[in-house]
This record gives sequence, structure tokens and C-alpha cells, in this order.
Amino acid sequence: MEDIDLQAGLKRLSQSLRQMKALLAWGQLKQSEAQPDQPPSFQIYDPTETDLRNEYSLFLSTSIQIRNALREHRASISEPAREMLRKKLAMLEQEAHQLNVCRRWPGY
Repeated sequence: MEDIDLQAGLKRLSQSLRQMKALLAWGQLKQSEAQPDQPPSFQIYDPTETDLRNEYSLFLSTSIQIRNALREHRASISEPAREMLRKKLAMLEQEAHQLNVCRRWPGY
């Protein structure tokens, strides 16, 4: 992976993180609107959980690819550039971890 591909990977991680936040917000809104003492008036297909799981999987996969690329191509990437990429990656991973997405699916 070249530097431009790493930047694109980080951009994809950022987009994925935004999507996970949006899906979590939608789930919270749906839950807050639910009326526990009344049955739902109708049941619609809601792919939010599946979409969230897919987005989280994509985030993890992309993160691993970026880490591998940084390690495999360390000779072709300057140390300052590599350190900047590592810091951006760590920041995005930390932000994703704070969402506690994986707690929704034990064993995932």
C-alpha cells in the first residue's frame, strides 16, 4: 500500500465511524420511542443491527489492513509520515472502542 492508499484507508475508517455513530443514534431513538406497555402497531424490517455489525466488521478489517501496510512498507514510508498515520489510526480506533459496539454481541 502506498501513502495515498493509507490515507484513503483512514478516510474509510472515519466514514465507517460516522456510520456506526448514526446507526447507534437511530437505535437509541427507536428505543426511546418504543412504548413498553403497548404492542407495536406494526412490525417493520429494521436492518440496523445487521448494518451496525457489518460496519463494525468493515472498520476492523480496514484497521487491520492499515496496520499491516504500515508494518510491511515501513521502509518506503518516512518515519514522520508513519508516525502521523499511526496516530490517526490510534485515534480512530480509540473513538470506535468508546462506542462499545462489540458489547452488543457477546463472543463477536
